[in-house]
Amino acid sequence: MTATADYTTDEAPVGQTRLYVLKGGSGPACLVLHGIEGHEGWLTFHAALARSALVLSPSHPGYGQTPAPEWITSVPHQAIFYHWYLQQAGLQQVDLVGVGLGGWIAATMAVMDSSRLRHLALVDAAGLRPTQGEMLDVFVTPWRQVIERGFLHGSEAPEYQHIYSAAPIQDFGGVREAGRTMSMRMCFKPYMHDPSLAGMLPKITTPTLVVWGEDDALIPIDCAHQYQRAIPGATLRTIDNCGHFAHLDQPERLAEVLQTFFSA
Repeated sequence: MTATADYTTDEAPVGQTRLYVLKGGSGPACLVLHGIEGHEGWLTFHAALARSALVLSPSHPGYGQTPAPEWITSVPHQAIFYHWYLQQAGLQQVDLVGVGLGGWIAATMAVMDSSRLRHLALVDAAGLRPTQGEMLDVFVTPWRQVIERGFLHGSEAPEYQHIYSAAPIQDFGGVREAGRTMSMRMCFKPYMHDPSLAGMLPKITTPTLVVWGEDDALIPIDCAHQYQRAIPGATLRTIDNCGHFAHLDQPERLAEVLQTFFSA
């Protein structure tokens, strides 16, 4: 384990794998699952959440920092892996936050077993097929364009400049290639959704908040309404002046929305 002023870096055993996790703050445990953008370190969003929570920010198996066991080939497999992590770590009553692809993983976890979950927050979540509009094809669009379109103002966004000036985006190869490859392995066909998920969402009993950037150019807001209608008692909040990567585009505002939800 290594430590900085704000967080520690840990490798938690999960089966035969060691999960790379950043931990910071104190309070109720909050597990934050990243999206297709990959794990970009300890973010402004994490620091804001950590003012009132113990934030756990792992890198998904196959996304660079955490090795991928051969058996992980799908989103449900990732969900099983993270349930295993909660079990191994002895974590109970966790606030679960999933962004984009991480939202799909989180929703699947809640369908499988809600007993360890205190709250569920789905932020611009993948997993459902839109009935209005289309999802951006992130596997044919140049990667720089995918990332830039995830922000309302593209490369002008402060967090974009903070992250990608230190580690510039490469369309092919580089430190993010493993994550792109794993995303394609799990989400290429059917593209970015599970045809069975919508029918299983009513099983969720965890208090749920769906959050969406009003200017999401990757996943239509129609999917937000589908999640809200399908999960019993779920509420929907939108964030204006915000793209798909709400945790990067409006980190402080998103953290405030989630903190209010978690403390209600």
